[in-house]
Amino acid sequence: MARIPPGSQVALRPGPAARLSHLPPPGADLVVAVHEGALRALGNVHTQLAGFQEGDLAWAGAVGEDVLEVLAAGGGSPRMLLADHLERGERLWEVVWPGDLLRDPSRGPLSTLYLGSRPWLVVGELTSGDLLAVPLGDAGNPMWFTPVLRREDVRFSGSHKDSQAELGHLWSLPAAVAAVGDVAPRAADLISRALRDYF
Repeated sequence: MARIPPGSQVALRPGPAARLSHLPPPGADLVVAVHEGALRALGNVHTQLAGFQEGDLAWAGAVGEDVLEVLAAGGGSPRMLLADHLERGERLWEVVWPGDLLRDPSRGPLSTLYLGSRPWLVVGELTSGDLLAVPLGDAGNPMWFTPVLRREDVRFSGSHKDSQAELGHLWSLPAAVAAVGDVAPRAADLISRALRDYF
């Protein structure tokens, strides 16, 4: 299970960092912002990071603890600072297709990083204009933090099955990522309620 407490300052290990497509800005302070429930999830080292520059949220990424080095012990959780950037921005509820989170996906997985090139749902925005988004996965294992969206409510070319929004895999993506569709108001309402519960 995840063991690094919320508020801990961490750094990405150089090897894994070299594989990531969406790195934090240079000099950003990385802080663990994991949900406390993850500290009780047996067999899963997944965690959520928040990156700050001059006190402002500048990056988000969800990785396995095994790719991190702990720099300082935990304090207060920055999770509410993540929540402050959710459900805002002109591109809220767009579906985007950012490509793989890895520069070298052919080498195989990297810890708990979400795999594959797939649609993502925009759930917020950073001050910089970068997007906050979660991946849309197959609706095979729904949990309270993975709300299921009906196929007719996920509106982009090629969408033909139910999806679940993986709220535990929040990432910031470049503002330049183009929209390929959106979700219907009914799905947006469902995600909105789940975000407020989870964050």
